[in-house]
Amino acid sequence: MEFGDQLKQWRSHRHLSQLDLALDAGISARHLSFLETGRARPSEGMIMRICETLELPFKIRNELFTAAGFAPRYLCAEREGLAGLPPLIRDTLQMILERHAPWPAVAFDADHNILAANAGFMALADALGISIAPGMNILALVLEPGPVRAAIANWPEVALLFFKRARNEARLYGPRSELAKRIASYEDDAELAALLRSNESERDPPPVITVQLRLGEAVTSWITTLTAFGSAQEVLTEGIFIEQYFPADDATRAIADSTGR
Repeated sequence: MEFGDQLKQWRSHRHLSQLDLALDAGISARHLSFLETGRARPSEGMIMRICETLELPFKIRNELFTAAGFAPRYLCAEREGLAGLPPLIRDTLQMILERHAPWPAVAFDADHNILAANAGFMALADALGISIAPGMNILALVLEPGPVRAAIANWPEVALLFFKRARNEARLYGPRSELAKRIASYEDDAELAALLRSNESERDPPPVITVQLRLGEAVTSWITTLTAFGSAQEVLTEGIFIEQYFPADDATRAIADSTGR
């Protein structure tokens, strides 16, 4: 896509008129119109100003710079799981996961594909009858029929919160992202659609999610927290998340301590 086409698409995605964006970016609506139609060529400074106003992810900013004929401004490379991350970032990520043991923790990318998991998460998955491998999708495990979904005692609540959280992330990365495409496919799920309709007043998910998991005869209770992991100038680390599980009661703590090491 040409720069003007991409700019128009992202402005529309952010639900802004040309006048709104022009005022927020401190430029004239006439010049913005010329940029979108290709009658004017943007400078690097103009692209940066517009990107900051639209709060675009660094990956998308690189795409706009390239479309305008400039070199990408932010560091990037082909991501290959953890192996594609800078060594310092990779080692730090692994350290966070390992030090959270024996309690479960998992790292995944912007599309919610698993990058790595600690021993506690592997043990939890094993107890649910699944084998975790890089590339598996967290949303698919929770939202699609299977052993994980079946084991979540409070699935309607958890599914709704996971879906809304992912949908908020998808809005950041735009309709062409893999996450947005996955979210769109789940919106056709009758059960999820009913859940969304019944909770339309609750637009944003809470920062803490309580998950109740059946492990054999026991029902364990976990509080999960999500941490964004990234640097201000690095495309590779933007959109990496660490989800950490904490026992919500003594019984769950005892099970986690015995199986997570």
